[in-house]
Formats: sequence, structure tokens, C-alpha cells
Amino acid sequence: MERGNYVQLKPNVWKWQIGPQTYSLKKYERHDDAAKIRFIHDQLKTIGADFIVPVEPYPDALVIQQPWIDSGRKVKFSLPEDRIKSLSLIQQLHDTRKKIAWHNSIYFHEIDLNRKWAHRLEKWQQLEPFLFQKLGPSKTQRITQLAKASLDQLEPVKSDHLTLLHGDIVHHNFVIDKKDEMYIIDFDLACIGPAEVELILWSHRVLPHFDYDLQALIQENPSLRKIDWNYLLFPNELMREWLYASTLSELQLRGFLPKLKVFTDKALKHMPQLWDDCGRFS
Repeated sequence: MERGNYVQLKPNVWKWQIGPQTYSLKKYERHDDAAKIRFIHDQLKTIGADFIVPVEPYPDALVIQQPWIDSGRKVKFSLPEDRIKSLSLIQQLHDTRKKIAWHNSIYFHEIDLNRKWAHRLEKWQQLEPFLFQKLGPSKTQRITQLAKASLDQLEPVKSDHLTLLHGDIVHHNFVIDKKDEMYIIDFDLACIGPAEVELILWSHRVLPHFDYDLQALIQENPSLRKIDWNYLLFPNELMREWLYASTLSELQLRGFLPKLKVFTDKALKHMPQLWDDCGRFS
């Protein structure tokens, strides 16, 4: 590594300070993965995209160097201004298909959301012993039924216009600088697909902050009227969080499970109304 002061944040991520400058360094195991990140940023730079943090030269091709962004405030999907801005950035990213032929690149696979969710349901059912013990048979089976019922009625998302999808639009993949400008970071899971897929996944992330009120979500974000709301009925966030819980140690679960159970109970309480809303508004 180069000279300077390093603080290791993850096994492959460092905060690097050299003189007055501070950077983020992320080391990849495969050259293709690092090349993919460089390709995305190079392409976006050529069209003047201002919603990304630039990649800077670094001697090791496996390492991605970027300026460190730190405003002292984290992005929160509980805040309307952060939701609105993050959705705007996602849509700007999707609109780049008009200038960049992402589908011609060798770096990206095409997402199949229905298949991904079917696989998630399969994994969920394989973990029933854990779920019965930690969540309880009744709630586990209810989530299973919701997942099956929603998958059965889904029509595949039209893939007429493929674009670049970020692939992991969680709140911590958006950062804010000291000028209150927001950026998208961490394109490790970037893929191609219809923009609607990522709008669906973003809606899943923020719906809990609306108490699963579909009308309130659409009033704040009118552009979401064009998505297939039936995709919001799949209990994606519940299943994702519980599958994550299954990877934790008993010690880690002690701190995580109480919050997850509150989240689960709230979601299940609002599911009947969400199903009703989707039926009325569709």
C-alpha cells in the first residue's frame, strides 16, 4: 500500500488519509469486479453524471480509490427529503440508457426478479426449523402464504428498455457531502434490467416508513404510479431480514431479534390493507 494513515473499516475497505486528503479504498479479489466498477464510473463520467463519487487512479488494479465523503449525516429513508432525493438519483441513473448502451457490456447480467424471489422463497422454506424456533410457526407460515400468493399473480416486468440498475439501493449506499449533495456509491451488485424493477425494490425499502400506506407512497412519489403495484405484495423485506438473521450467532441474535420481531409484527399487521389497496388502485 501507499504511504499515509490507514483505518480498516471492513476486511477489504480502508479509510486512507494522506496529507490533507482522505480517500476510501476498496480491494477486490477479482480483476473483473474492479474493472466493472471502473467501467461504470468511466461511462458515467463521459456523460457528465454528477450523482457518483469519482474513481481515481491507484497503482493496484484490484483497488478502487474514491474521495471520502463525510458530512456527519447519514441518509435516512425515514426522512421525506432523503427518500425524494434518492429516488431522483436512481431515476437519473436509469435515464443514462439514453446515452450509454449498458446492455452491450460484458460486465452485467440481466436481473430476473421473479426468479430471484422464487429462489428466496425456496431458501425461506429450507430454513423453516430456524424460523419456527425464532419467529414461530404461525407467522412463518403466514409469510410463506403471502409470498406464494403474490408470486402466483405476478406478470413478468416488461424488458423493452434495459438500463443499468444499481442493484443494492439500501440507505447506506447513498451518501451526503457537506454541501448537502447526495451521491450513489457501491456498484458491486450493478446489473441490467428494466428500470421498473429497481423502482419496485426501492418502494419495498421505503414502504415501512409509510406504514405500508400505498396511497401515501404514491402521493409523495407520483412517478411510482407506473409500476406494477402487485410486486409490492411480496414480503421481500421480511424474508430478506429473517434470512439474514439465520446467518447470525446466538449472541448477535440477542440484540437483533427484538427489533426484527417488532418490524415483522408491524408489517404483518398492515399486509391486509396493502393487499386491499393494491387491488383497488390497480
